[in-house]
Amino acid sequence: MNKSKLSSLALFNKSIKYTIYLPLVVATSAVLSACGGSSDDPSDVSPTTTGFSLAVSDAPVDSASEVVVVFDEVELTGDGAPIRFDVQDENGDPRSIDLLTLPGSQFETIVAETAIPTGAYSQLRLSVTSDSYIVTEEGTFPIRVPSGELKLDGFTAQPGFDAAYTVEFDLRKSLVDPVGQPVIMLKPRGVRLVLNDDVGTLEGSIAPTLLDDEQCASKMDLFTGNAVYLYEGEQSSINSLGDDADEGADDSEVRPFAIVPVTYDDVTQAYNFTAGFVPQGEYTASFSCTALFDEPETDEDEVDGFSLQTLDTTTVVAGETTTLDIE
Repeated sequence: MNKSKLSSLALFNKSIKYTIYLPLVVATSAVLSACGGSSDDPSDVSPTTTGFSLAVSDAPVDSASEVVVVFDEVELTGDGAPIRFDVQDENGDPRSIDLLTLPGSQFETIVAETAIPTGAYSQLRLSVTSDSYIVTEEGTFPIRVPSGELKLDGFTAQPGFDAAYTVEFDLRKSLVDPVGQPVIMLKPRGVRLVLNDDVGTLEGSIAPTLLDDEQCASKMDLFTGNAVYLYEGEQSSINSLGDDADEGADDSEVRPFAIVPVTYDDVTQAYNFTAGFVPQGEYTASFSCTALFDEPETDEDEVDGFSLQTLDTTTVVAGETTTLDIE
């Protein structure tokens, strides 16, 4: 599989049955809590369970018509026995989801709200089967996940607060084409676990004049290879901003938190972008019309045809949509 395919890739409730393995002491504790324990005053009893749910969403890539990931299990690892949820469709089979149908703030629930014990969970594991695949202009290729699991950071389930989370896939960063192998690897980098109460949406438009820049002439299709690179914090210099290469390529550069494709609306004739599930905070956004030359695991610059064109700062507020028009 050659580098040209990798370049194109870089642009790129239903019935749920679950099984929970818990020590008997937890179940006994939950019963005592429900009965009010040893006190007649309900205010003296702290909840021992909270609601957990999980959804998936993605930041898509260009030049791919399908990115189908098949999930069969979610596992929470904590101090006690693991808690496992079977992820199934209405036929009892592993759940197939085309991530390209979930851009921006769209999502699909794979674990409906279920009570779990409060406390710290060190890791969330998302099991992905070998039936996963991607369809590109160059054909259909299997998607493989190292060890068959995406291992993500855990969280603390607090009493009185629902643990409603979303797994956000930044496909530009997580899909990798290994040289000499007829598969595409889906890696944990670029895959984030976010608490729904803590995130907002960033959306906006790109001025068409930015597509008139001379560096944009290096590509054949004006409508592809356009992306907004989103960096954490307020960055004062465009020269300090880097691409999505692995850390270590150039440690003096700031790596993007997310890379959001820009799409063209034929009706309004506008270039738009939407970044969903962005944690609340300050961000710097930079537009590039040459994102197709940005390889996911190497460091590119102007010599390789990749560059950034703008520098804008903005603030994302949890539960709200922030608009940023880049000119």
